[in-house]
Amino acid sequence: MQIVSLGVFNKTGKRRDVFFQTGALNILTGKSKTGKSAILDVVEYCLGRNTVTIPSGVISDNASWYYIIVQFSDERLLICRPNPETASTQQAMLRTGDLTMGPPSYDDLEVNADTDVLREALTERLGIESFTVDPESGSLRQPFDISVRHALFYCFQNQGEVASRDVLFHRQIDGEIKNLIRETLPYFLGAATPEQGAIRRQIIATRRTLQRTRNSLRAAETDVGHQGDRITHLVESAVSLDMLSSDAGVDARTNVHALLESILAYRPDASGSSDTEGARRRENLVEEGRAIRTKIREIDAQVELLGRLQGEQGDSATEAQYQRDRLRALDFLLPKSAVTDGDESLCPLCDQTLQHPDETVDELRSLLHGLETRLASSKGISARRAGTIDRLRESRLPLLEALQDNVVELDALAQQETAIILGRERHERISFLQGRVSQELERGVDIAQDVATLKNAERRYRGQLAKLEEASDRDDPAVALKGAIDAVSNLMTDYARHLELENSEHYVRLDPVELTVAVMRSGTRIPLTRMGSAENWVGYHLAAHLALHHWFTTNNCPVPRFIMVDQPTQAFFPEEVVDAADDENADWEAVRRQFTLMRDVATELNGNFQIIVCDHANLADNWFQEAVVENWRNGVAFIPTDWLLDDLL
Repeated sequence: MQIVSLGVFNKTGKRRDVFFQTGALNILTGKSKTGKSAILDVVEYCLGRNTVTIPSGVISDNASWYYIIVQFSDERLLICRPNPETASTQQAMLRTGDLTMGPPSYDDLEVNADTDVLREALTERLGIESFTVDPESGSLRQPFDISVRHALFYCFQNQGEVASRDVLFHRQIDGEIKNLIRETLPYFLGAATPEQGAIRRQIIATRRTLQRTRNSLRAAETDVGHQGDRITHLVESAVSLDMLSSDAGVDARTNVHALLESILAYRPDASGSSDTEGARRRENLVEEGRAIRTKIREIDAQVELLGRLQGEQGDSATEAQYQRDRLRALDFLLPKSAVTDGDESLCPLCDQTLQHPDETVDELRSLLHGLETRLASSKGISARRAGTIDRLRESRLPLLEALQDNVVELDALAQQETAIILGRERHERISFLQGRVSQELERGVDIAQDVATLKNAERRYRGQLAKLEEASDRDDPAVALKGAIDAVSNLMTDYARHLELENSEHYVRLDPVELTVAVMRSGTRIPLTRMGSAENWVGYHLAAHLALHHWFTTNNCPVPRFIMVDQPTQAFFPEEVVDAADDENADWEAVRRQFTLMRDVATELNGNFQIIVCDHANLADNWFQEAVVENWRNGVAFIPTDWLLDDLL
């Protein structure tokens, strides 16, 4: 795949085209700020990148659509992408044609595809086979299929990348992209093929199957030693539950399957089922007992209350008796018969006539009479209360007898329910035992035969694994990758010496793990990050990418046959160069060596490789001028001046 042309449409439908020569060196030279660097972004965007990196400004303000025409061996593909309003879009237009197909008209533009369809079309035409990359063991990353997206990492070197000592490939600064490049490079170098990937996956699957078989075999061998004890225990449990006869254990080793099947087929009778009538009777007895106990408690409460009143009355009578006895002392001093009722003029002690009559004697005698009357009444109440207590106690005795009968009946029902529970427990034990028997039958009673089958399977998988590993060793991807890297490194060394780079007298090697360039000097490895001078950084980038594409082209690897490089001569000009063609202090011989190398590589590959360079340099050499496809000076730029005037009008 090479680039035939690219262009941009403005908002009124005008088109700006840039045409390239296939299979040759193409130089787009010009002053700064004319849009040279944006050419790489336009190509990458048109080839399916969703994220838009085209600089915001004159180009994005005036563009409505971008297009690119890419050519394969027998057809061309027209790819158009609308200028997005945001930094991301998936809209695209895709059209195929023969080798004469040219740029589209504005009226032809329409969205008829998305970037997924676009990438699938490019992947198919590049000849990228179905190849799944499995991340390293233990990685959280998911397997992925290789596509044109991964191949394009080798086709771009923007201004910041070509002069970097930290990254070698396009977008490598992104850690995820670096992993993708590292994992796909063996495939694009031809060191890892789909057949090798299939063998590797078969090896992994066979190893897992072999391991599972070995685990099953170990478990089965262990199971053989315990099976006899398990079956004996099952039979003994069945005998204890009356599911088998007492002599069934004799056949436990010889007729295992039949014994287990008989245990599984056993059905217990329904005699142990619960008696609902008994349950109702128990509820009635419990309620009856509760009522009897309530009545007994009521009688006991009445007896306790009457007894407490009887005790309190006895205490009161005793006190009254004591007071009566004290008043009885009057009878010793003056008998009642000798005293005239109401005569209060005699002294009860000396029997003399009192000067003033004493009313106390009469009051005392009245008090004594009241006490004697109450004492007599109290004796009658106490007798009646004692009779009531005796009657209550007599009425309690039948209740006690009824409560005793209630308890006896409840005990009888409890024994009956215990028998029912025991029947249920037996049923549960039988069901549990049958579950274990079922599990044993599912496991298989012929474990010895299973062990033999597993041993045969283990031998078969070991043989398959040995054959797959032998096939993998015959076509070892690691060996093929080392051969490819060695060949690319040899070319890199030659290219570095042509560019007269520092340390190029030593062996220059591509590091496929760290994705960098390293110089092997006297047993010491010097990576690109430890090299000085921007001239060396740019030079080794050119040497590495030209050598890689030389390998890709000569070995028919599924990588686009072009590379785009932005500002490879920047190391030889001032940082803020306006037009390198006017700089008399630049190292023009070093610049000439760079372009000569690119020209020679394109020529050597006989039209099968295209190089597009956007740069300030503009050498006067005839071969250089023949390679110039655009010269953006004297008002010429990617966006024409009249477009800007149209906006002003």
